[in-house]
Amino acid sequence: MKDDAVQVDSNRARLAVLKHTIGGRMRFPRERRGVWILNAALLVVLAFEAPTFYTAGNIETVLGDTAILGIVAAGMTVLIMAGAFDLSVTSIMGLAPIVAVSVAGDGSGLSLLLLSVLTGVGLGVVNGLVVTRGRVAPFVATLGTLFVFGSIADIISKGNALVVTNPTVLRLGTGSVGQLVPYSFLIMIAVFGMCHVLLRRLHLGRWVRAAGSNLRAAHVGGIDVRWVYFALFVISGALTGLAGILLSGYLSSADATQAPNYNLNAIAVVVVGGTSLRGGEGTLVGTALAAWLFAVVGNGLVLLGVNSYWQYVATGIIVILALILGKVGFGGEIWPRRRGISGGAPPQSLDVAPTAAAAVDSAPSDV
Repeated sequence: MKDDAVQVDSNRARLAVLKHTIGGRMRFPRERRGVWILNAALLVVLAFEAPTFYTAGNIETVLGDTAILGIVAAGMTVLIMAGAFDLSVTSIMGLAPIVAVSVAGDGSGLSLLLLSVLTGVGLGVVNGLVVTRGRVAPFVATLGTLFVFGSIADIISKGNALVVTNPTVLRLGTGSVGQLVPYSFLIMIAVFGMCHVLLRRLHLGRWVRAAGSNLRAAHVGGIDVRWVYFALFVISGALTGLAGILLSGYLSSADATQAPNYNLNAIAVVVVGGTSLRGGEGTLVGTALAAWLFAVVGNGLVLLGVNSYWQYVATGIIVILALILGKVGFGGEIWPRRRGISGGAPPQSLDVAPTAAAAVDSAPSDV
């Protein structure tokens, strides 16, 4: 009898562990629940109110819009995970393709792509040096370069849009595989794959999370925080330059103002996707879902015949709803569960980690 009782208790224990494991793997992270819920709700609404949304041509358009914003947001995700962000991406998306078109002209598509990406790298170097060597907070530094880069783009182009005629760039911006999946979307998937490797397989990814969680502790632990931030601004610049030339291919022109509000949209996408503005935590999957959500909203409003000015109202409402749905009722910070009542963990501390500027200021000059 004792052996049977022991066997039953053992089986119950194993079953409990199995349920906990399966439940943990299938459970959506709290921070991403909002974007999942809103995506599902919008897709259901559009199925009834705008059935043309589900046509192949429209899905291709939505995926293309997702790709451009997603590539920029991927670089922004890595930056925000480290506790920084880049406001100058709007100007980089205009300046990088303008430089490429001005220098290469009707050259090969590869040269245009490389020049745009390298220009983004150079502009990222400027941002990185201002933040790390100039010891300026990322917000102030990139706000300043936002105006500088935008003015340089206007000076080079003389305030005019430069026509893009290269067939390779045009194909990457407008072409697709099977008239459904745009080339730009495939490029976005490759970018997210590389960012995943960077964050999960490389030392730099661990340093990013460490710097975002506690910058002073990361510095004391021997991490060269200045090098980390410099590298991240360069990566963000490169991805923004890539997104800029793809957008120019889509528009068939390179314009200094071709990407208005992309800086705020990218930050909103990252936050809605579940990445913490406090740094240290982030999710590329959530960023991709949020980029898709923003593209669906913009496209859906057009199909419903809503005035384009309402798009920004809808975007703001979605940001707020996604954050609320990710918190309220799921043991989040708005209604935290109490230990002993619902069995949940105690609420997380709301202490904000030091900013990038604080770490740079506190770091010795030889770091």
